[in-house]
Amino acid sequence: MHLNRAQAENVLADTGAYYISGSGLVRIIEKAGGGVAVELVNEQTLRTLLSASINWERKGRDNLWLRCDPPQSIVKALLFGQDRDHLKLLNGIARQPYFGDDGTLIAQPVYDPGTGVYGVFDPSDYRGLENASREDAEHAVNYLDHLLDEFEFETDADRSAALSAIITAVVRPSLSVAPAFNITATTSGSGKSYLADVITLFAGPDEPYRVSYPSGADEAGKLIVTVLNEKPAAVIFDDMQTNWKPFGAINRMLTSPTTTERMLGTNRSATVPTRALFLATGNNTEPERDLRRRVVTIRLAPRHETPALRSFHGDPVADMRNHRAMAVACVLTIISAFRAAGEPMAAVRPIGTYDEWSRLCRQPLIWMGLPDPAQSLIDQVSHDPDRQALAALLDVWFNLFGSKSVTVRQIIAKAEENSALMEALEDLPVMDGRHINRGKLGWFISKNRGRRADQLRIEAGDSSERRSWKIVA
Repeated sequence: MHLNRAQAENVLADTGAYYISGSGLVRIIEKAGGGVAVELVNEQTLRTLLSASINWERKGRDNLWLRCDPPQSIVKALLFGQDRDHLKLLNGIARQPYFGDDGTLIAQPVYDPGTGVYGVFDPSDYRGLENASREDAEHAVNYLDHLLDEFEFETDADRSAALSAIITAVVRPSLSVAPAFNITATTSGSGKSYLADVITLFAGPDEPYRVSYPSGADEAGKLIVTVLNEKPAAVIFDDMQTNWKPFGAINRMLTSPTTTERMLGTNRSATVPTRALFLATGNNTEPERDLRRRVVTIRLAPRHETPALRSFHGDPVADMRNHRAMAVACVLTIISAFRAAGEPMAAVRPIGTYDEWSRLCRQPLIWMGLPDPAQSLIDQVSHDPDRQALAALLDVWFNLFGSKSVTVRQIIAKAEENSALMEALEDLPVMDGRHINRGKLGWFISKNRGRRADQLRIEAGDSSERRSWKIVA
């Protein structure tokens, strides 16, 4: 059987449309409205293809060979088997030229085995991008900046962050990981969704994948694997009604090249590449806890009392649809000029996990004289309310107990007679109404063991009889 399976697999690979992705066998298809999509191959589709592409025969009576359908064992082996001889791994789709593992610009629409990325674009739209000059880059920045003229940003750093989101959209297939972007404002009608539409058109000409932000950890995992199975260029969490909740699947999709989650409707898990641009829109939304270092915030601040009623002078979405290749070429020109200049790195605070993103989507803009587009992310990490609340607890705890080992029960007893300690605990997720939940407090202390806040940290206590904790300066 293994020889027949290998030969059948070779036939699939030769079509150039069939690949292996995290959840199994997939194929690249042309969408009715233009563009391409990736879909999981089901048993009936595979059986039909194998029947049309290969002459299958079996021995009948009198040892005569008779035509037959593909054996079920071969179909199952191709769909669910782990051994692959010919089919290649598909990590993503590039709708424009992208950078290979060695940093070279791949300007031909081919499959690149180094990155596992499949290119779908017209190469004639992207000629002469190598060795651009700083003057070329200045013209490119001016063109991109013009597309943002209709939007009223809170600060110049927010405008720079929007430009960085545009660059990220173009080069996302080249990046193993990248931060997400949170587009927020104080009121409706500020242009949040419109800005998201402009940015996502740089990722690809297709409509972005629009979904609601998941309401729980289990839903988040199933949503992410379902969405990423289709290899979309961009995903928008549209009109968010809550902050970015740090569900595990959301954290993983922003810091790992792949994520393994349970598939919807099955007990199987799938490992999917995360090479897609993620954005969200919402009023007064912000990332929480671990996501504060994974999300760049772009703030809009309309200067009208009723921004939804203001008139616009241009139509950047229409401009993008009509001249997308030129706009994308502007992004690649900026990066090309930056690289031709020797990639001069500004002395800015590093962002762990996103070094690759910083080199392509942050440093070129700073080199062009623009504010640091990652400033909002840095501010979010520096002014983390969760860390500030922890620091308030540790400060009061240390003032009351010093470095003495105490139990959770002793902390609760002290809080009932000390208002400062009670107030510090009330700002933490340890309360049941007006009362401290001993289990929640114990879990919180254990979870934050070793985490430093204002030069203090929690460590295990010295008591051998009961679980105790102490503050170490």
